[in-house]
Amino acid sequence: MMSETCYDVVVIGAGPVGCVAALAMNQIGLSTAVLEVQPEQSEIPDGRTLALSWNSYLILKRLNIWSSKEEQFPINRIQISDRGHFGQSVVSASDVQLPKLGFVVRFKDLLIRLRKQLSEQKVKTLFQASATSIEKHNDHSKITLDINGASSEIAARLVVMADGGHSLNMAGLKLTKTVDHGHDAIVGIITSDSKPSDMAYERFTDSGPIALLPRGNEYAFVWSVPSSESGDLLNQPEIRFLNAFQTAFGDRCGRFTSIREKRSYSLATRIAEQPSDGGIVIIGNASQALHPIAAQGLNLGLRDAWDLAEVCDTTKSENLANEDTVNNYRKKRRWDRLQTTLFSTGLNRLFSSKLSSILGVRGLGLLGLDLIPIAKKVIIRQLIFGPKL
Repeated sequence: MMSETCYDVVVIGAGPVGCVAALAMNQIGLSTAVLEVQPEQSEIPDGRTLALSWNSYLILKRLNIWSSKEEQFPINRIQISDRGHFGQSVVSASDVQLPKLGFVVRFKDLLIRLRKQLSEQKVKTLFQASATSIEKHNDHSKITLDINGASSEIAARLVVMADGGHSLNMAGLKLTKTVDHGHDAIVGIITSDSKPSDMAYERFTDSGPIALLPRGNEYAFVWSVPSSESGDLLNQPEIRFLNAFQTAFGDRCGRFTSIREKRSYSLATRIAEQPSDGGIVIIGNASQALHPIAAQGLNLGLRDAWDLAEVCDTTKSENLANEDTVNNYRKKRRWDRLQTTLFSTGLNRLFSSKLSSILGVRGLGLLGLDLIPIAKKVIIRQLIFGPKL
């Protein structure tokens, strides 16, 4: 190995997936460092709300990250419906023999707790540190850093890219598929005159799907709308926005009464080329950024991080840079990545179609979920845990 500061693993990106990867690596005894281009912040401005699956909850609990506060907002049931068309299905935790389907958490709350755990576990974390180049050698990679304008170098046996794909070029990788869905996601917090329960809603509408996630006395929402309309909607006065939302969603949650923290971001699917040589792996949104229609993106990324740690746990540290390590990880993740990507893409296409023949298929599919309990159980458990082959 070279004389620069050397780690078994360097994770690029201190978002939720990168933090989980680093904490899992540290838990199995590997020396680990994290690089994050953004400054360290006590307040995280990102107000997005996340739907964590039961499996993601288990991962966080194993890493001692979970807080009982999050259990205030469980998801025990999900109602899936197609606005203006027949067929609906309700999935409950009992259908898949689980205590809960998942929990609703704020992105910023989760990220603050993850980064705090990095500090408490003494995982070296460099903020305002961007990797400018990666030079691969037989048993390690040398990473050149820019830290507040100063150049530095570190080395790692294994480099884990978890920065949403910003570092792909440095590894000689590229995106193999990019799909602009022509939609933006408007997100925010909304209240209703009907108190939320433990049921989440996935409502397919003519403008795009709407997800409602229960948070005590309010809902977090994700509304997919055509990009050409999102700007106008965001700029509408509150009463007009509420009316538009009510028209799109319907009245099954009562009358919507107030809204706050609304913002938008563009929707695209991006699939990255996977490394074939040793020493570098990509996980989370760096590997696959998915449409949020089935809330699979972060949950899939957390499974990436956990499975990578399991592969590394059965690998001698001096062999982390070997091609076999990367190939074992790719083999372990291949089917889950493929199945979840195809499911999210296919679901978006199915419920975006205006063809009358497809409308019937959608309704029958939703009806079939309730009429064939074993099919519901298999599909939902695979979405929560990934395929078990």
